[in-house]
Amino acid sequence: MVENNEERVREIIEQGIALLNQGDNEEAITAFDQAISIDPNNAVAYRNRGRAYGLLGEYDSALENFDRAITIDPNYAEAHNGRGFTYVVLNEYARAIADFDRAISIAPDYAVAYSNRGNAHSDLGEFVKAIADYDRVISINPNDADAYYNRGRAYGLMDEYDRAVANFDRAIAIDPNDAEAYNSRGFAYAEMGEHDRAITDFDRAIAINPNYAVAYYNRGHTYAEMDEYAKAIADFDRSIRIAPNYATTYHDRGLAYSEMDESDKAIADFDRAIDLDPNDAEAYHSRGYAYFAALGEYAKAIADFDRAIAIDPNDAETYYNRASAHAALGNTSQAQADMQKYREISGK
Repeated sequence: MVENNEERVREIIEQGIALLNQGDNEEAITAFDQAISIDPNNAVAYRNRGRAYGLLGEYDSALENFDRAITIDPNYAEAHNGRGFTYVVLNEYARAIADFDRAISIAPDYAVAYSNRGNAHSDLGEFVKAIADYDRVISINPNDADAYYNRGRAYGLMDEYDRAVANFDRAIAIDPNDAEAYNSRGFAYAEMGEHDRAITDFDRAIAINPNYAVAYYNRGHTYAEMDEYAKAIADFDRSIRIAPNYATTYHDRGLAYSEMDESDKAIADFDRAIDLDPNDAEAYHSRGYAYFAALGEYAKAIADFDRAIAIDPNDAETYYNRASAHAALGNTSQAQADMQKYREISGK
């Protein structure tokens, strides 16, 4: 009878995992519930029920199940990894890394745990540690495109763009349809000043995924750097249609309109950027500069520069522009004070 129960539990768990793989998470939970009702000490059932709850965004329930799996089997590497991944989603990085460490100590060739730990280190800005983990993933599986992509991102965040490009090259060679890899390589090329190569990569990313808002934004930004403002605006338009709540896109489109002397449209975009992100000092500065330089509305400009400085009191350019606006209104003492602050910050 015991053997029959064990076999039945295995079958139910396999059914639950198949449902998980199909994306039917609620039905998978029902299956794991059934398995646990037969065998309340089955760590595999708890671990997989934790996965299902995590996929549904029910993270407390996910943690309860991973905890239970680990209590039953303290050496269950996959349960430690699953709990660690859940902690990452909850921004509890110390706990996450501790779980990934434990998973790796149990299973030293567990590539997924190294990858997840690398991602956690990257989220914390610990890029050297992240790269070491991605190195390990690649040593275990030299054809892991994601590991090359993640290592490329880490190098890019360290401003090591040559190394970033080399890793994106490898990721693309393994998976030629990875839109994110093309987009990220395009970004690296743009940072290196290789705008034509950047545009080619953004084109490819968009061809693979025509609804890739970030790629349209990045291509638009690159066109703006090339002084092709009409093309930039067209890409920002497309990005906004796909992702209408991304403040930076409105801001950058506003800058492009400013360059084309379309001040009203520029200010409307800066307004929208500020609505979406009221703590965006750069948007206040840009709107203030439009009021100052294009429209001669110095009082409005000063109000925006005031707000930008309240958010970011260490931006020298804003003090310089506020000084110019005060000077235009004849506010000599305020202009002098702002120029002094500009010199202190900029060293000029």
